[in-house]
Amino acid sequence: MILDARQPALPERIETDLAIVGGGPAGITLALAMADAGWDVVLIEAGGDRFDKAGQDFLRAQSVSPASHSPGEMYRRRQLGGTSAVWGGRCIPFDPIDFETRDWMPAARWPIGYEEVARFYPQAMALAEAGAAEFTTREADPRREPALPGLGADAVAERIERFSHPTDFGAWYRKRLTQAAGLRVLTHAPVERILTDDAGAVARGALVRRADGGALTIAAPRVVVAAGGIETARLLLASDDARRCGLGNERDLVGRYYQCHLEGTLGTIAFHPPEGHAAFDYFRSHDGIYGRRYLWLAPEAQRRERLAGMVLRPAHPSIVDPAHRHPILSAMYLAKNMIVPEYARKMTALEHDARARRGGSSAAFHLAHLRNVVLGAPRLARFGVDWTRRRILARRKLPSVLLAERGGVYPLDLNGEQEPHPDSRVLLGDERDAAGMRRAVIEWRCTEADRARMIAGVRVIAAAVNRSGAATITLDDADAQAWRDNPVPVGGHHIGTARMAASAAEGVCDANAELFGTRGVFVAGAAAFPTSSFANPTLTLLALTLRLAAHLRGVR
Repeated sequence: MILDARQPALPERIETDLAIVGGGPAGITLALAMADAGWDVVLIEAGGDRFDKAGQDFLRAQSVSPASHSPGEMYRRRQLGGTSAVWGGRCIPFDPIDFETRDWMPAARWPIGYEEVARFYPQAMALAEAGAAEFTTREADPRREPALPGLGADAVAERIERFSHPTDFGAWYRKRLTQAAGLRVLTHAPVERILTDDAGAVARGALVRRADGGALTIAAPRVVVAAGGIETARLLLASDDARRCGLGNERDLVGRYYQCHLEGTLGTIAFHPPEGHAAFDYFRSHDGIYGRRYLWLAPEAQRRERLAGMVLRPAHPSIVDPAHRHPILSAMYLAKNMIVPEYARKMTALEHDARARRGGSSAAFHLAHLRNVVLGAPRLARFGVDWTRRRILARRKLPSVLLAERGGVYPLDLNGEQEPHPDSRVLLGDERDAAGMRRAVIEWRCTEADRARMIAGVRVIAAAVNRSGAATITLDDADAQAWRDNPVPVGGHHIGTARMAASAAEGVCDANAELFGTRGVFVAGAAAFPTSSFANPTLTLLALTLRLAAHLRGVR
């Protein structure tokens, strides 16, 4: 059942086998798995059923540095379903190399092996509604021709990413959450701290601060914190009744090793012939799931060159600059206020940069976009019909588009792995939100080695592609330096702030995601990842959550 914690009829104390803090994909997955196993479960969500813009202020950070990192409240949702409400649906697994010890990134090590996670990928894919766990073109659509014939071993072009509906876990699983025996979901129930014994050694539950100022105690011998990379660190640090340092923080590691993926435009690709771009467009797999190829830096090249994981995707020019003369891109820009607020805000920020380069007034900038729309109206109309059919009206939505470029030259979007580093961190500030919780301070740090690895990786992929003759990748020194001077983190990927490790000297929780210093408190989600890979975290956090569920069922 789903209960609103603001209702006065609720008791002051609820007892349960398992309390889960956070109603996003990890929390919902764990709650359903444990309820199905016969456990009594309370899933605690700070927000309500739906998005409430006012509630986002609770996620606002006291400060964020550097400026290239998005504001703390962006790309997150304080509601049942969490950030899956704005998730794009991309599903990519981690790879065996992500679990290897890589001495050139000394903190990049997992206490478990690849197979420990990979065996849960099929079930995770089913939960995400993303089809079979098939991540090569040979598996997904054997009829497809190779994207880049003659491609050397240093780059891989036949791996694919798969896409869910995208699945909003709160909406999609609402019926199961309502009907599952032994499961209670509390909404509007912000957790103030994790409860332990007087020594902070054993879990006792969670304390919810109600809207009227009263307290609601969720008494449980096991507590799982599944609140996302930023809020998980914030809650563990704020749970300082028994230990002034907070829970799991005896070695000052909670909040450290904070990672985001590195992104940006690095180079261009020209296909030979120009129609070759179609090999990297979206397609439907044999089971009806949208997929798309990407260019992956091969594991052998990563080891030989001592690099990190990364992929490149052909993209369209920047939407915000009307110099592209695309009616479709200009229409997207002019309609920016009708899309997800985070992406509209990002476009507005990019507009200032584009206007600074071009000069001229805001009115002239918008008139140039309008001119593109008018002159390209027939093309835009054809696109609009197709977009309406495959995106707006479809149950399984077309994720995006790769528009044909005149001349066949496309910018390359980078998505890369960041090295875990202790100086990159989330900590608590002095300011408090309306509920009295100390706000987060976000200090994201990207090392010079991170920057060098990304640029070197692009050049390795470029050499492999250029030798094939099927395409030409160009990265000039000026563009490489421009990215190096201002690397950008992916706004919605918050990773590593309560990392699992082989010992308390290296991390916050053990191989089963249980805090080293507090028995019965566990971490679920990307906060527990020791490394980020290049892959979007959702699929792997679902797999790790299913692994945690299997562990909990075995130790009851």
